Amino acid sequence: MEFRSPSDGAWYGARVAVQRGALRVMYEEFPEELDEWYEPAKLAAAAASSVAALRARFRAVSTALDDARCRDLRPGDRLCVLCALDGDEQKYYDAVLQSVAAAPHRTLDGEERCPCRFTVRWAEGPRAGSEEEVGVADVCRVLSSPLQDPVLDEFLDGVTKLLGSDDMSATPAAQVMGSEAADSVSGDAPPGFYRKYGTRKKGKQQMV
Repeated sequence: MEFRSPSDGAWYGARVAVQRGALRVMYEEFPEELDEWYEPAKLAAAAASSVAALRARFRAVSTALDDARCRDLRPGDRLCVLCALDGDEQKYYDAVLQSVAAAPHRTLDGEERCPCRFTVRWAEGPRAGSEEEVGVADVCRVLSSPLQDPVLDEFLDGVTKLLGSDDMSATPAAQVMGSEAADSVSGDAPPGFYRKYGTRKKGKQQMV
C-alpha cells in the first residue's frame, strides 16, 4: 500500500499493524523512529471527518508506467510523479496529466523504450498548481481500484463505531496525526475491539 505522509504530503510505500491499541504505519525503507501512530480514542473524539481523512491517506500501490503503455494515458489522468527537490532529494506527489508529446519508440536490448514527454500539473507538494514536463521513468499510474487491507479496514471501522461515545471529549484533528502511543480504548468499543486493539485499562501503555 501507499501512504500520504502528514508531514510533507508525499506518497510512500508503507505497511500497517495494530499494536497495543494503536494503528502503526511503518514506512518502507525508513527507520522505525519515523513510524506514525494513531490512537482509536483520539480519532473517534476528533470527528468522523478525521477518520475519513486518515482512510484517504492510504491507497493501492501506484504502478510504474510501462514504456509500451504510454499510449493508454489521456489528459486528465491522475498520476503519481517523481518530483526533484533541492539537492538530490526526490519525492512522489500526485499530478494531473495535461498533454503528451508523442515520439517514435525504439527498441534497445530487446525492450521498447519510450522517449515521449508528459506535461503534468502538480496537484500536491511544493509545486502544486504549476506545470512540468517529465519522462516515462518518473511517472506512475494511480490505480482506481480501492485499497483492500483487512487490518486497516477493521481498525478504521472499529473507530467509526466509537464516534458519538459519551465519554469522548472533543479533540482537534491535528492532534490525532502522528501520535506515538495508545491510551485506553473507549468502553463503548464494539465487540471484539478490546481483544484485537487494546484493553480497558486506563493510562498510558508501553508500545512494542
